[in-house]
Amino acid sequence: MVILIFIFGYLLITLENFFSVNKVIPSILMAAICWSLIIYLNIPVYEYALDQHLILKKDPKHLLLFHLGKASEIVFFLIGAMSIIAIIEKYSGFEALKELFCTNTKRKFLWIISIVSFLLSAIIDNLTATMVLISLLRKIVYNYKDRLYYLGVVIISANAGGVWSPIGDITTTMLWISNKVTTTHLIKKIFIPSVLCMIISTLIASYMPVFNGYIQIKKNDLSKDHINRGFFMLKIGLFLMLLVPILKTIIGIPPYMGMMFSLGIILFISSKKYRSKSILDDTFKNVDISSILFFLGILLSVSSLESIGKLYSLSHWINETVYTWKITTFLFGLISSIIDNVPLVAATIAMFSYPINHDLWHFIAYTSGIGGSILLIGSAAGVAAMSMEKIDFFWYLKKISWIALIGYVSGFVYLLIYPFFSL
Repeated sequence: MVILIFIFGYLLITLENFFSVNKVIPSILMAAICWSLIIYLNIPVYEYALDQHLILKKDPKHLLLFHLGKASEIVFFLIGAMSIIAIIEKYSGFEALKELFCTNTKRKFLWIISIVSFLLSAIIDNLTATMVLISLLRKIVYNYKDRLYYLGVVIISANAGGVWSPIGDITTTMLWISNKVTTTHLIKKIFIPSVLCMIISTLIASYMPVFNGYIQIKKNDLSKDHINRGFFMLKIGLFLMLLVPILKTIIGIPPYMGMMFSLGIILFISSKKYRSKSILDDTFKNVDISSILFFLGILLSVSSLESIGKLYSLSHWINETVYTWKITTFLFGLISSIIDNVPLVAATIAMFSYPINHDLWHFIAYTSGIGGSILLIGSAAGVAAMSMEKIDFFWYLKKISWIALIGYVSGFVYLLIYPFFSL
């Protein structure tokens, strides 16, 4: 019954546009019903030992509290990150980025927007970076059809930029908080394939006829004082978000505590420097509670399958069926272009028992994040662009998907041959 509820809820999440049901609703209902069935029917529950054997637990309520604690680490991390981004937006920090786009050709502008998307998503996450750049593109590229091509490259670059940073993509953050990867090893292994994916995809796109010719970028409407204030808050916010993995590496504090510390600092600076008494109310009004509830529901739903031992059995079946885990990760990347990569990675974390910084986790970080670019519905960045700019699924499939696939494969090939470079 638990498995059937999970499958049904997963279908509703995947086909949310078809059923016209927001994915938050099946996510939280799925989590509540699965755990209610486990507790009411007194289904045997298990916990992983250090050697990855299953240990029978007597009380499912205590195990639920344990998994709730693990999920809350990601939830509070997201609340802190979203709040910092809301503060930057309040002071027009992202609007000030328009000053960086100083070019008169479409092809050069494409490279600038791609690189900015790549770097920005590594700090503020790929979803937010995409939404910020959509807002900027609306004020720069007035032709709707031309703007769609730019957005296609933005989605690819944002997803590529998010996977090599522990705070750039929710799935990478999940692996990082779950102690599957460390910051230094993640950057060392994933940065170059991510750059390859971005460069090759942008290079291919730059030869499209739509990027021939010139573009006229109007000056920013903001006053000089507003631009200076925006840049100041942008630099402070980005620095404080970058401080989170540094604090975890040096001091060892959990990422969510580091993010809460950074949030406290930027709230203090904004309230004292700009005398903003309403900063707290304005900030938390703009926090996306629906996304937070979705992640909480997904994580608790997956933990219900983990607790009854089904993911443990599935991992053994995969290991016995598939020739090598590298093929498994490649297929997971293709699957993530169809279904949401958050539950996919959550299940992967629960299924496999490889040690920290094992190559499998780096492959999963790359494939789950960048694989989502292949189809428009495969990543949060793509879904956001689809809803904000009404991008047609089949237009993206015809014009952009093949570019994203080439970029995905190019980075994956580098991951395969990387061990030969390190010899």
